[in-house]
Amino acid sequence: MDEPAASLARAAREVFARYGVARATMSDVAKAAGVVRQTVYNTVTGRDHLIELAIVQCCEELQERLDAATAEDPDDLDEALLAFLCRAVEMTAAHGELADLMAALPEDRVREIFGQSHPVEELIKASLRPLLERALADSRLRPGVTIEDTSRWLQGVLTFALLQEAADPETRRRHLRTFALPSVLVPGAKGAYS
Repeated sequence: MDEPAASLARAAREVFARYGVARATMSDVAKAAGVVRQTVYNTVTGRDHLIELAIVQCCEELQERLDAATAEDPDDLDEALLAFLCRAVEMTAAHGELADLMAALPEDRVREIFGQSHPVEELIKASLRPLLERALADSRLRPGVTIEDTSRWLQGVLTFALLQEAADPETRRRHLRTFALPSVLVPGAKGAYS
């Protein structure tokens, strides 16, 4: 996101935290950003667009935390990918600010932001790339698919896992191991998904 939009998103997040997403006004955001209200409207199309930018900014911060945590992942590719997927869903679901922002938009729009938006897709692709490159180098990535295709597919898997009725962590882990791993990886030397 460019700097003017990022600056507005930061200001909006401050205002949303102070007044609540429902009560904050575009004038409040303009004042917090140190600009006139027209500048806000020159940058975003409206309140929902501003909320979307705030969501993307939260996701950027989550990506940094997620990427930092991958240093402690197991060496086993299956376990590392599973740990990444579980952690991505758990960290996102536990992010209170993000939950408030998501609740302020229609569910269909939230699904589009997480499942189809280019900024979120790029964040997920960047975080998954090291694991997927390793899978490709080890001939574990499904034949005929690219890292980009796989990232996009896993973005959908993560969106589904995040937006479905809250499953307990063990059930979610079991579902991701049973369905997500075999959808992108071929069995390793052990002959099965760990």
